[in-house]
Amino acid sequence: MTVRKASLPLPQRTPAYVSREVGAAELCISPETWDRMVAAGELPKADKRFLGTMPRWEWTTVQAYLKGGAATPTMSADVYIRGAENAEAKEKRRI
Repeated sequence: MTVRKASLPLPQRTPAYVSREVGAAELCISPETWDRMVAAGELPKADKRFLGTMPRWEWTTVQAYLKGGAATPTMSADVYIRGAENAEAKEKRRI
């Protein structure tokens, strides 16, 4: 049996790793909606499994997904560097 969204207690601060219930409560959605969003790729897959069965999500990763990015910042390659790498790859293929 699931607990109603309004009845889900939120901790004083969001923990580093959240359960689906706490994560759903933070987003004001039901745990079932959380599951659908994970399945659709709108939220990340669980980062950890405590005791092998309890999935947990790192809250900073969830926030990054919601902002439309990866959890860790990525540096986009400069177009000139990509061009040089492409030229080098073409040169190696000719040899």
